[in-house]
Amino acid sequence: MIPVWKENYKITSYQVDFREKIKPTNLMQLFQEAAGNHAQHLGAGYAALVEAKMFWALSRIRVEILKLPIWGEEIHIETWPCSLVGPFFRRDFVFYDASNEPICRGVSGWLLLNADTMRPQRADKLNIELPFNEGKFALGSFPDRLNGTAETAVFKKKILYNEIDVNFHVNNTRYLDWVMDCFDSDFYQSHQLSNFTLEFLGEMHWGDEVELLSGQEGTTFHIQALNSQTGKVAFKADVEWENC
Repeated sequence: MIPVWKENYKITSYQVDFREKIKPTNLMQLFQEAAGNHAQHLGAGYAALVEAKMFWALSRIRVEILKLPIWGEEIHIETWPCSLVGPFFRRDFVFYDASNEPICRGVSGWLLLNADTMRPQRADKLNIELPFNEGKFALGSFPDRLNGTAETAVFKKKILYNEIDVNFHVNNTRYLDWVMDCFDSDFYQSHQLSNFTLEFLGEMHWGDEVELLSGQEGTTFHIQALNSQTGKVAFKADVEWENC
């Protein structure tokens, strides 16, 4: 059993933005791909959970960015489960550059859900022993619930094919795409992302309409996505920037 999972990547042209830096969404996709591969190695991957009528749902994630890798750069990730926080299975991760210097650090909280009832399940339902890498953390604290105010409408959109994943709902990484779309080109010319925190609160499906709302406190922007059909908040985000 491998307690800390490692994967290598080379940043491609389709993963970067106009500055040739990886888009935050694609960085999160790389983490989740590595997390899924590690879960499969541990016996708790997608196929095993489908058979047991369970699935993993990302509930919270915080990422602190030291440097975003650029097109053609070779990086690697290390990720590991490290504790239980209430109902959450905590998984941390660190991205490193070719010189083995950390460039991004993150902490995530996952729920193990029953596919029929959508209720959180205990660790013993997995019928396997997870390595919890006692005391090994990428960040010092687990993200709390987000309570910032977001009242200014930014844009609305209808959920279509490109947002839908294998579970037939919006993939959580697309939520981060919507967050990043709340800022215009002039803002990106003068700011760089330093950290973001996401809290996922509800599913969205093909055909739903979502409205993005924003609020600001200093260098932190509070973003919320409102499901227009239900009036419920699908996710919240805190995004912090610094001047270039």
